[in-house]
Amino acid sequence: MGNDGSTVLHIAVATGHNDFVKKLCSSITDERLLHQRENDGSTALHIAAIVGNKVAAELLVKNNRKFLRIKDHKGRDPLHKAYENMHLDTIGYLLKAVNDAATTESQSSLAGSALPDDEIGIGLLVNAISAKQYSLALELVEKFPMFASKKDDVLVAIAKSFPNELDYWETLVYPPPNLNNILEVLRDVVECALILLVWPAMAVWKYIRGSSIRALLYNMVIRTVLAWLESFFLLVCSFILIVCFIFFKLYSLWWTVAKILFVPIKRIDEKKKDRDEAEKVLRFVCKEISKLENSGSDHFARPILEAACQNAYQVVREILYYSSGAALQSRDKDGYDIIQLAIINRSEKIYNHIYDIGERKNVYRTCKHSYENNILHLAGKLAPSSVLNRRTVAALQLQRELQWLQEVKKFVFPSSTTQENIDKETPYMVFTREHKELLKEGEQWMKTTTESCSITAALIVTIVFAAAITVPGGSNQEKGTPLFKSKAAFIIFAIADAISLFASSTALLVFLSILTTRFAENDFLVSLPRRLFIGIFSLLLSTTTMMVAFSATLFLVFCDNKPWMLAPISGLAFIPIAFFVSLQFPLIVDLLWSTYSPIFGKHMKSTNLRILVDRMMEKLKGWFTLAED
Repeated sequence: MGNDGSTVLHIAVATGHNDFVKKLCSSITDERLLHQRENDGSTALHIAAIVGNKVAAELLVKNNRKFLRIKDHKGRDPLHKAYENMHLDTIGYLLKAVNDAATTESQSSLAGSALPDDEIGIGLLVNAISAKQYSLALELVEKFPMFASKKDDVLVAIAKSFPNELDYWETLVYPPPNLNNILEVLRDVVECALILLVWPAMAVWKYIRGSSIRALLYNMVIRTVLAWLESFFLLVCSFILIVCFIFFKLYSLWWTVAKILFVPIKRIDEKKKDRDEAEKVLRFVCKEISKLENSGSDHFARPILEAACQNAYQVVREILYYSSGAALQSRDKDGYDIIQLAIINRSEKIYNHIYDIGERKNVYRTCKHSYENNILHLAGKLAPSSVLNRRTVAALQLQRELQWLQEVKKFVFPSSTTQENIDKETPYMVFTREHKELLKEGEQWMKTTTESCSITAALIVTIVFAAAITVPGGSNQEKGTPLFKSKAAFIIFAIADAISLFASSTALLVFLSILTTRFAENDFLVSLPRRLFIGIFSLLLSTTTMMVAFSATLFLVFCDNKPWMLAPISGLAFIPIAFFVSLQFPLIVDLLWSTYSPIFGKHMKSTNLRILVDRMMEKLKGWFTLAED
């Protein structure tokens, strides 16, 4: 027993000796297990909540649930102590334990006994969101909804740490969220197809009930043909849906196994789960704030501006929905509104969303900052370093900056391109001054990359040209034709060698054109990235075909037509190709994606089968109405 009344169990929990805690729990009596310290009345579970020892908390609660109800001398139970010390993992476990105990023991007072103070509750939510523990944050806002709307700190934390959505490649591999949607569409498609198939019988039935002979002929001839054509189309669609359902069902089963075995798959699944839980938290918080009076100006202003800085499109959309658009008029302490912050921080998703709101478009076109900067001046300023670092190299960073300048130029009035700010600078003068160092870095990177690739291309040209002259196996002395010209391996060699020569020559000439350019700002927009893409792709093609030609020569000259020799030759030839592709392919994708995939003006355009079926059902209702007439 210590001076403050601590037992061995208290000390073991505080120091993290959980194996010893487990032994003590199984060996001592309940009275000693539930012992409270004399100085403050803390049990061992209080200590676990204070130090954040989740494992010890699990052992203690599992051994005796009475721990959850015991309060110290200040009237605070273990869950409240966990709130005060912000140990999120321990809070999550104790919350679950308290809810389970309240359910099984029918003690509603137990679940509601540990209500934290306003400051602690808000801080707890902010910490849970900032730590990206959205499942805990969702549980907290559902249990204590009043903390979601006390201050705007919770919504600001969501805006700052809102997780990114799955990128293009992750979306491709992620299974569909709900296979029941496919079943619902399939049911409607089959129902619609069956109705169209029996259309002649329905027309006859209408005639028996009193419709005219003219209506009967019209329904039997013209509409029957159209109905059967549409029915055939829908039956084909239903077959495709059945195949898709089977495929996606098997794929979902594979995904369940793969996320256990493969770390990248597990990471994608966790990313999607975090995104879904964050959306639920965001929607719940916005709904609670919308219940307050004057919530648009008080609680939505700072979060929407922070979301504009972080490119958190989902946050902006939810805030605009629940504030009825009032949050658009918010400004930060420097006087910037949402469109200006989106341009300064290069938040393309926010820019695209605000751009579609036509009622304030003219206001944004003419708005100016205190230094007489219009939004084109703001686009000319250098983006924050955190935004620039999203691009892999300096040349692509400068390209993205130029794309922003060109996009905002389309948005503003033509006169804005020549307007001067308080320093007598036009937007293009601001861009040149701000991006001077980035232009030098981009030029240096482009030259270094091009020179290295030019050396490789020149070596390949030399090798494959020499191989083309000295053909494998030699030539006929009388006719000058190759001795192996009838062999399949020789034909493969000739084709691969020719492709390698042409591709490497193309790459060499393209790289030389890059080295001789003037490296002006606008050259980095399309011209230089396109040339570099063509050069690296040609170099990749020439390297691959060179290895194919060399492999064909080895098989032709040294293998004596033994097919089993193809395996080791192909395996060895694949090694340099794999290394080159793994090192250069990401750059090729970045160049292609950055140059030809627009980030502005993206709209959701989708005509899915559900819409098509709904339209067809509406058409059928119209047909029935006409048939009755």
